[in-house]
Amino acid sequence: MDILRKANDRFDDHSDPAVRGAWRDVRARVRGLRSAVKTGHHSERADRETVQLKKRRALKRLKRLREKASSPLYRTTLDNLEDEIRDTPVRV
Repeated sequence: MDILRKANDRFDDHSDPAVRGAWRDVRARVRGLRSAVKTGHHSERADRETVQLKKRRALKRLKRLREKASSPLYRTTLDNLEDEIRDTPVRV
């Protein structure tokens, strides 16, 4: 199962609106990062600086989500998502 879908199932129906809002920020950043590096043609791929910026922003949003949803229940999901963001290559 895709880590983003798994995280969405976990956070989208959270009782705290601040956690839901933080999750939507993370989801948008991760989707943007994925689209920047996984396009069909090389000329459509984002340049190195753009990918680095998207990675940095996604990690910042993830840190914010960790602060809001600090339960150990979410730790594994957030760790997996952070690993995916960090492992995204800057140059494809």
